[in-house]
Parts: sequence; structure tokens; C-alpha cells
Amino acid sequence: MIVKKFGGTSVGSAARMRAVAEIVASSADHRSVVVTSAMSGVTDQLTRLLELALDNQRESMEGVLDALRERHRGVAVELVPEDRGFVERLEERLRDLRVLLRGARLTGRITPRSADAVLGFGELLAQELLVAALIGRGRQAVLVDSREAVATDERFGAARPLLAETEMRCRAQVVPWVEKGVIPVLGGYLGSTLDGIPTTLGRGGSDLSASILALVLDAHRVEIWTDVDGVMTADPRVVRNARVIDQIGFRQAAVLSAHGAKVLHPASIAPAIRGGIPVRICNAMAPDHRGTQITAQADETSSPRIESIAHRKGLALLVLEHGGAMDPSEQATRVLGILAERGIDPISLSFGPLETRLLIDLPEARLSSTLEALEGTGELRVRGRLGMVAVVGHRVLSDSALLSLLREGLERTPILQIDDGNAGDSLGFLVEEENVEELARSLHRRLLEKDA
Repeated sequence: MIVKKFGGTSVGSAARMRAVAEIVASSADHRSVVVTSAMSGVTDQLTRLLELALDNQRESMEGVLDALRERHRGVAVELVPEDRGFVERLEERLRDLRVLLRGARLTGRITPRSADAVLGFGELLAQELLVAALIGRGRQAVLVDSREAVATDERFGAARPLLAETEMRCRAQVVPWVEKGVIPVLGGYLGSTLDGIPTTLGRGGSDLSASILALVLDAHRVEIWTDVDGVMTADPRVVRNARVIDQIGFRQAAVLSAHGAKVLHPASIAPAIRGGIPVRICNAMAPDHRGTQITAQADETSSPRIESIAHRKGLALLVLEHGGAMDPSEQATRVLGILAERGIDPISLSFGPLETRLLIDLPEARLSSTLEALEGTGELRVRGRLGMVAVVGHRVLSDSALLSLLREGLERTPILQIDDGNAGDSLGFLVEEENVEELARSLHRRLLEKDA
């Protein structure tokens, strides 16, 4: 069994839906479970609708709703022009969405619970359309509601799947269809509490859905179909000579994601890691491309090797001085608690006898309120508009030749801080934001380009 997850750009139109149906239908292994994201841009529109409802902007809200309706209805008519009943079912879901949003507008109140009920509609609509595309391609397919198949806790907006209950539900609702040769199609990102209240899984939720399903169904592989050729040696928008990595380890993939690579969110492959299930990154726009295989075996290499150069911008360095008046671990605990309340997870944290240093990824719009909350934890210094360039691989620090090349790549860039990763898998360099891209190119040239 293979779990195939398709991202928003992969299902962004009727033509893309048909292309996805062709990918699934032509698979050598026909025992497939399909997970789909919302059509590209839809979740952003749903987020915008919540904002408009809260601000009581009725006309603007109705305008966005009409645009959503026309887009999905247009795709439905193009996929199944003769099936008026299907189009009507889609319209019924959209009417349900209108009712939820009008209620929020009239009450002027949106709870995390009600927000989850709205934000999941993109996936609910997309899975209806993808089932129709698969049937149109001549395959038997059925819609399985993720809200009934994936059990979660009650952390609305970032719910965590409950594995035992999810496995029980999936064995009852998904496996029988697969055994009959029917393709179950589920919306990613969605689940429900044990009481049946809809939840969403947060950032990277659709990938997490696929990984969770693969774990509980004991799948042979997870395929993440997106709009890139695979995990790359650098961001190709910044580094022209970046190339696809054929195979990489779970640990390296997670480290790359943590350092800004956009292919996978670190938490999304955790269930696959737990189950030792290979993950393949594929390009839905170029399905014949080999892609990248992520496996546990690739983590076991013994030779030092650089896999990729990752980078991210928009970072801030917070330095909290306490002059020895506070126990460092106590200060760190207080600071982490304050950040956790705001959903902020530091990229790095170090504390010494006189100060605590935290590197965070935080939009400037939220920085001032966060700094206010940190008052009283020490004298605070802030340095913003920073970026991190990270070298990711195996045993990065153990090869003198690699370190020599690394030093050459750093010669012209002022380094503000160096972060050595867990188990020697990465080495990160904090720099001014304006120097990030040039440093990424320089390190890639020195470490990963054969003709350097």
C-alpha cells in the first residue's frame, strides 16, 4: 500500500486534478490511499474570510465566498459536466460554509474551535473534486471523511493525532476499500476530537496526515507530490546550480526543514520516522522525474558528507542579561514558557552565567508584543533582520578537508554566531540578512559543485 499526498498546486485546477488522477491510475501499485490538500490559495481565502467576518465586513466576505464558489463550481462542471447532482453536493458544502461565516459575523466572535470548522472546507471540497477526477479516469474511488478517520486531541489549530484511535478508525473505514481495489481519498490537515468536533493539524498538516495514515496502515511508502523535483542541494531560486538529491536520511531531511527548506515541515515526517516508512518527494508537474527518497538507511552512512545548503531570513537574536542575579536555567525556563504561550519555538537557545541568548523566527509585527511579555526576565537586547545559512550533512565537523573548504567559503562574510547541530549533522552561521543569499551561493560553490 502506498499513501500518495498531493499539494495545493498539484490540485489547483481541473487540468491539474486530471493529471493527478492519471498519476494515481497509472501507478504500478494500485493499492493506493490518496490525501489531498485544498486547491492552491483556498486556505488563505478561508483565513481571510474569518478576518472579514470578525470585522463585520459583509459585502467583502460575500465577495470572497462568491469567488470560492465560482472556482470550485467551475472545476466541478469541467470534470463532470453531465452530473448535476455532484455539482449540487458541492454547492451544499459551500452553503454550509456560508452559514458558519455568517454566524461568526453576526456574533462578532470566532473561537479556535469555530475557526477549525471553517479552515477545513478547502480540503473537503478538494477531495470531492479529486474523487470525481479519478472516476472520470476510470478508477473506482471513494471519499473518506478525514474528520471521521483521524482522531485528535482538542488543541484546535494545531491538533495532535491520537494514534491508537486513528488506527482503529482507519482499519474500519479505509482498509476495506483498499482491499476491494477502490481508492480512498481523504482531505489532509483535518481530524476531529473523540467527541467528533472538527480540528485542523496546523502547519504542514496535510503532509502529517499522509505520514500518520502510512503509519497506522503499515504502508510501504509515502509519496509527497508537490511542485518541485525533490529535496535539493540549495534553494534553486537563490543558487542556480542547485540539483536534486537522489536519497537522503530522515534526520538530514528534518534538519534541512528546520533550517528553512520548504519541501517538508519537520514534524510532518515524524510518524514515518517512527514506522521506518520511506518517504518519496515527487513533482506532480513532472511525474517521470525520479524525485528524492528519504529513508532510515541513508542516516546510517559513516563517511562525512555535505548534503545541502539551507537558509532562512527574518530572524531576531534576543540577548537577556541577568548579571548573575538569576539562575540561568531558571531564566531560560521562564523565557521559554513565555514564548510557548505565544506559539514561538526558538531556533536555538544558549544560556551562561550572565546571559541567555535566543534565536527566533518572528515577524516584526509580533516582535514588540513579545518583547513586552519578556520584560522582567532580564535586561533585553535585540538584533533583528538576521538570517541563518546552514551546512547540512553527515558528520560535518569530523572531516578536516570539508572544514577547510568551509572556511574558504566564509572568508568574506562577517559571522555573528555559529550553531553546531545535534550529532554533528549541521553547522549554522548567523549573518546579517543582506548577506544570506551570497553566503549560500558561496558555500554551495565550495562544497557541492564539482567544478568549484
